[in-house]
Amino acid sequence: MKIKYPISLKQILLFSFLIILVLGVSTALVSTLVRADDKIKAEENNLALNGRTAQTVQSAFENMQSNSYILFESFSVVADEKQKKELGDAFFRSHPDILFVSSTETDLLFNPEYEKFAAGVRAFLGTPEPSAIISDKSVGQSADQKVRYFNASEVFEFPAIIFIYKYGPSNDVRNGVVGLNVASLSELMATGSNNTTILVDEKARLLINPDFGSTKTVREDLLPLVEELLKNPKETNAQRPLDGVFTAVHQIKDDLFVITTISEKSVYAVINKTTYRIILVSLAVLFAAIILIRIFSNGITNPIKELVDASARIERGEFELDMVPRTRDEIGLLTSSFVQMGKGLSEREKLMVSFSKFTNKTIAQKAASGELSLGGENRDATIFFSDIRSFTAMSEKMQPNEVVEFLNAYMTRMVECVNKTGGVVDKYIGDAIMAVWGAPESSGSAAGDALNAVTAALMMRDSLAGFNRERAARGLAPVKIGCGINSGPVVAGQIGSEERMEYTVIGDAVNLASRTEALNKPFATDVLITENTYKLIKDKIIVAEMPGVHVKGKTDAIKMFAVVNLVGRDGAKSIDEVRSIIGTLAPDLSKVNTDDEEKKYNIQA
Repeated sequence: MKIKYPISLKQILLFSFLIILVLGVSTALVSTLVRADDKIKAEENNLALNGRTAQTVQSAFENMQSNSYILFESFSVVADEKQKKELGDAFFRSHPDILFVSSTETDLLFNPEYEKFAAGVRAFLGTPEPSAIISDKSVGQSADQKVRYFNASEVFEFPAIIFIYKYGPSNDVRNGVVGLNVASLSELMATGSNNTTILVDEKARLLINPDFGSTKTVREDLLPLVEELLKNPKETNAQRPLDGVFTAVHQIKDDLFVITTISEKSVYAVINKTTYRIILVSLAVLFAAIILIRIFSNGITNPIKELVDASARIERGEFELDMVPRTRDEIGLLTSSFVQMGKGLSEREKLMVSFSKFTNKTIAQKAASGELSLGGENRDATIFFSDIRSFTAMSEKMQPNEVVEFLNAYMTRMVECVNKTGGVVDKYIGDAIMAVWGAPESSGSAAGDALNAVTAALMMRDSLAGFNRERAARGLAPVKIGCGINSGPVVAGQIGSEERMEYTVIGDAVNLASRTEALNKPFATDVLITENTYKLIKDKIIVAEMPGVHVKGKTDAIKMFAVVNLVGRDGAKSIDEVRSIIGTLAPDLSKVNTDDEEKKYNIQA
């Protein structure tokens, strides 16, 4: 039988599933827990960095505004131009990040290092929005006093901001314009391994961007966030949702927003890399496990295959096994038990062979399996008796060993005919043979059993002819036998005692078969069957009817039939041909002497 799912495959699949399950669950748990921790840490660090940066930016802008205002006030009280120049030079030396200042008092005053950008600054201040703010002289409580900031990086070709603020009393409002180099602030915002901080106004316009090379001035993706924060100014300093990034926002004065971000990809980069490594290690472990499982399974499956082969050998009758246990585990124990079982079966087979020589093989098998017990059962069977004519006189001329040798040769031929037709040799009675068809097993019908019995008798006739030819070649006299067959109900079973029992059949049908065999001598026949047997197979045999016989214990005469042949079988076609073959002459039945002592039968004329 072909194995569809080998044990090794099942083991590999099972252990692979368990390994994948355990490693997968462990990896998922570790990844989930670490991701949660990383998220919390990233948000906390991002918010802390955002807060520090916002404070720094706001302080820088407040200092810049305060310092420039002091300069403007100083210029308002100094009339001498030389002093103003010295005052301006001192101011720019003290505040090198301030690019220029512009006010009513100072006019457009540049840091000497950046005077080359004067034309660009004037052009920028002349654009509509800065120009409108500078020209606006609104005062009062409704006046917009916020400082206005503009990204001037394109003007100065480095990170720079120009802011415009109003100062002075309400009846004399003046505009202060300051240019500030924010390169240091830009570098500050770029600090952090993966964090990025920017400064935007209320219109999401970039004022400080660490990525100076970016030409983008408006962050449209931040505009909804800024608008929402303007509506809820009390909730501005916190983490804010933004797709794919952690975002922290601080709003400083003048509606400026410091926004610090870090991408989720950067936050989870380490755990993703670790997870990837775990997966690779898991695959390596799985591969190694498959190899180890394969090696381990071979240690199991190879002995099992040997056991399977051994069982096939036992099925073929090869009970002596040359197997040696390879291991000391259950498989090794099973192998040892299997070897012992083979030895036991071998001994049982030898016993069965020996036992079968003393009784029928079928009965021996049933007895060995415990199917036979003391007692009997009613069966319809066909009983056969055969006997050698004048055996007593023949044996008197032979030595005991010659008698045994003769009987063994004769019985071997006759019993072979019984076995070939499915019969069971019930017993040997000296030179006589008793056989049964239909017990303990039947061919399927009483007629089939009867036909098998008659067939066996005719085979004996042919076998005896060959046996006699061999004897004639050695100068020995021929052997003549008589066979009697009867069919009917019998009691079949183990008869005897618990210590010794014998399978046999008993009943009136058995007695009649025995008495039928004895009638062959007066009738000069070799195979006689009763009317009971004849009725079962009359369409399949050629017979010659003999005179009726009164059997002791029977009121009516029982018809007897001499078997000539089977219908369609080569050989004799009449009783005379049969008598010619067996070497007998037709008797005068009216002069036959019956056994007056036993009075078993009377011949009717």
